Amino acid sequence: MDLLMAAKSLADRVEAEAARAHVPVSVSIVDIHGNIVLQHRMNDAPAFSMEISERKAYTSALVGRRTAELDPLVQPGQPLYALLAMAGGRFTAMAGGVPLKHEGRVFAGVGVSGGTTDQDVAIVDAAVELNNVG
Repeated sequence: MDLLMAAKSLADRVEAEAARAHVPVSVSIVDIHGNIVLQHRMNDAPAFSMEISERKAYTSALVGRRTAELDPLVQPGQPLYALLAMAGGRFTAMAGGVPLKHEGRVFAGVGVSGGTTDQDVAIVDAAVELNNVG
């Protein structure tokens, strides 16, 4: 699998879904090691959305879970409580990050930021489903 080609296709789907929803967003795709493969900010997406989308992608790629699933697990006394303090704060439990899988194995992560949490999730879910990745 060509990760860059997959990332470009997925970013195009994210942008199309975001445009359809009238929500300008940033999208980041990172490899399994947390290295940026592709990052894109739509016109009028908040500047901070770049960093947040990267953190969502990083978290989903390295943890192998949707960031939306992490919030209850990072609360005091829970199994992943220390996660958000690790890696210089690069991990996040903000919804909108999805691990990308091929043949059952995580190979990357995608993060979307710029709208509300619900909008980010809806956009990334639709893009991943349409791209047949994840």
